[in-house]
Amino acid sequence: MDFALNDEQQMLHASAHRFFADHHPLTRARRALPWTDATQQSLWTDMAGMGWMALLVPEAHDGLGLGMSEACIVAEAAGQQLLNLPLAGSAVLLPLWLQACGEAPPDALRDSVRAAMAGERAFHCIAEGDAWIDHAGQASDLVVVQGWHDDAVPLRLALQPMPAGVASDALDPTLRQAPAAPAPALAWATLPIAPEARARVRAAHRVALAAELVGIAQAALDLACAYARERVQFGKAIGSYQAIKHQLANAWMGVDNARLAVRYAAAALDSGLPDWRFACAAAEFTAIEGAQQTTRTAIQVHGGMGFTWEHDAHLYLKRAQHLSTRLGGASRALDQVEALALA
Repeated sequence: MDFALNDEQQMLHASAHRFFADHHPLTRARRALPWTDATQQSLWTDMAGMGWMALLVPEAHDGLGLGMSEACIVAEAAGQQLLNLPLAGSAVLLPLWLQACGEAPPDALRDSVRAAMAGERAFHCIAEGDAWIDHAGQASDLVVVQGWHDDAVPLRLALQPMPAGVASDALDPTLRQAPAAPAPALAWATLPIAPEARARVRAAHRVALAAELVGIAQAALDLACAYARERVQFGKAIGSYQAIKHQLANAWMGVDNARLAVRYAAAALDSGLPDWRFACAAAEFTAIEGAQQTTRTAIQVHGGMGFTWEHDAHLYLKRAQHLSTRLGGASRALDQVEALALA
């Protein structure tokens, strides 16, 4: 399989990286702005204007009808700049559920997708029973989902107001979080989606998060390489010493392996390849491992400065740890890879 991006995907890659670098630098990520901040809403509107909320929406619903390969390109670019808006929920989960519903999607789902495409609302999705809410206060709406992880339970969703949330220095300072509290009464909408399709949407969402991890790892690697070229010790750039070279080379291999695994998983989902489950599990594992290895290496290469609050290295490490935890960790992903390989 050819993993090279085609001309259209290269244009998407370039525009997404340029957009996030210009509109969401790390200085902005550090501020963990709430949705009520006008600049956050303006950024979301601009992202929708780029067409990213419509990538996976079927053409019958005025979307672009593209695939996970394109969605992962945008997710990786967002990860590099530590985007703190709910891209995966609004641009991946909801559109894929809409697609899987066929000709009879519930009004709540269809209206939510349309609002996201218009840049009017941003949706973060959580499973019913989750203890914590990510992007708390950084999205306009919270989507609570029943049966997200259990196909024996009907798949239903409901909208509820988004709690304000607070920034947490101990976890990921670029995100706002809040403890999840059950709403007194919710209007549930049932999604008529078969178990196989539900599993594919779950896998696609996790691959999108893995793509964000690839972007985080790439940004951390770029930061470490730039410092290794600039920092001089004993009359030489520290990047010329093998102790640093080997760490950076290993980190590069981790990032490259993760990117290729994510691209294959996205292509497997788009093409309906028979090994899509294995491909998605492998992408999760390599992305988690690659991001954790690379962000730790970035801190080590920077020496004592890498541990300071003022430096950006710890931001990548904390976001990588955060997303890895959301995915269940490397051990869980490796167990899935093993189980699917032996099945």
